[in-house]
Amino acid sequence: MRIFAAEMARPCTDIDDVLREINQRLRKLEKSDSEKNEEIGRLNRINGQKDVEIHNLKQELASTKSELSDAKDRIHELEKELDKNDDEGDDTPGASGKPEKNSSNSSIPPSQESIAARELRRTRSLRKPSGKPSGGQLGHEGHTLKTVANPDRIIRHEPAYCKCCGRPLEGIPYRKIRKTQIIDIKLVVETTEEQYCEKVCECGCVNNCGAPNCRIKYGDNLRALVTYLNVVQCVPFKRIAEFISDLSGQKISEGTVQNILRENSSKADGAYEEIRKRLENAPVVGADETGAAIGKQLHWNWIFQNDQLTYVFQMKSRGQQAIDSKFPKGIPNTTLVTDRHQSYFKMKVKDHQVCLAHLLRNAEYLNELDTNQKWSHRFVHLIEHSMRLRREGHITSRKIKVLKTKMKNLLGESLTHLDENFEKFKRGILKVKDYLFTFLYDPHVPYDNNASERGVRKIKIKQKVSGCFRTDSGADDFAKIHYIAETAMKNGNSKFNAILAVVQQ
Repeated sequence: MRIFAAEMARPCTDIDDVLREINQRLRKLEKSDSEKNEEIGRLNRINGQKDVEIHNLKQELASTKSELSDAKDRIHELEKELDKNDDEGDDTPGASGKPEKNSSNSSIPPSQESIAARELRRTRSLRKPSGKPSGGQLGHEGHTLKTVANPDRIIRHEPAYCKCCGRPLEGIPYRKIRKTQIIDIKLVVETTEEQYCEKVCECGCVNNCGAPNCRIKYGDNLRALVTYLNVVQCVPFKRIAEFISDLSGQKISEGTVQNILRENSSKADGAYEEIRKRLENAPVVGADETGAAIGKQLHWNWIFQNDQLTYVFQMKSRGQQAIDSKFPKGIPNTTLVTDRHQSYFKMKVKDHQVCLAHLLRNAEYLNELDTNQKWSHRFVHLIEHSMRLRREGHITSRKIKVLKTKMKNLLGESLTHLDENFEKFKRGILKVKDYLFTFLYDPHVPYDNNASERGVRKIKIKQKVSGCFRTDSGADDFAKIHYIAETAMKNGNSKFNAILAVVQQ
């Protein structure tokens, strides 16, 4: 109004100009008020969102405090338990100044190592330098792509114009051809309709072909691919369905994947049992076991294998009951290569061979535990010497006798002046002393059980990718099909073709 009064007090030469200017100023004021109202509304909305975020953060903070309190209680309980173990003389890794146990100096798997132990293992190994350069060695047979005499398709590229004068080259015969072959995979979805005819004989008999009782089904190749992806490559059900859909456009459900695996597992029963029977009569067999989660329970996967066969089964038991369920009469004609798990030594076998790689790892812990003593170093020297005799082929009855005498004398020494772990280790070796050098008498018996450990490693890979097996039947299906494929690979055959042969039964 003051502005309006000032305008009225001013001498007016033209009343229309004054009114026009006043109207323009009023419109500007109204526009400014509208913009301010919009800004106020926007700020109110932001404040509302902040209030919601603050409320959610308060709830999350309260939940975190509760979890932190539970974690502190759990840590307190573990500390009490640790103190109790120390009081009882328990050999806790890293306790009382002792070296920490890891996969390099004990049977602790790498998955249970501490971060420091993993880094130490990454930079240190029990293997001794060979002195050979890295990479392929002299005489190693290389692999490369090879051309074929009759390619599936030929595409000819001919120059159209002369690059010098520009004249067309059509009709001019070529002088020479330089060939390049390209190897590729062609993914094609093929639908086959099988028609089953019915004919009536003159005698009145109606004749039919044996038609399956279904309108449509997946073919053998797709079933084999689904099984191969899940069992050999450890791909979960959902990702298999996505893979098939992305490559072929064919939709497939997770339930269908499970049904395919179950059906193929039942078809594999015959081959699976045949592998078990052949291992019963094999001259050398390695065995090992590893834990696996089945639902919410810990089960054990057992492996019995040799250079040509692999047999794996899972059971809740880790004792003699599990072994007797598959080998009730033992394997009386076999030399069994294992670790020192007592269940194996209750089996009826021809002979035993203890895994020396396990003993070397355990002895390495003793080397770290007391660096001043020489007993464990002498034990390692004897074991490595026996292994070197085998590798170099310098085995004689006299050398074996000297080696066994030295080991007997070493195990007869008193270790009461050393840490209790030395005496404990020696007692364990005395139980299996007759099975340390079996491999020196039979060239087919290995001195370690690494092949069995590699065989059960697939179970751990499957769990890391897919979590756990939800049912006993699912774990059985995986073991049955996968180790048929492993047996095929050991005999120089394709894993996929082995699975396809099972599917086509």
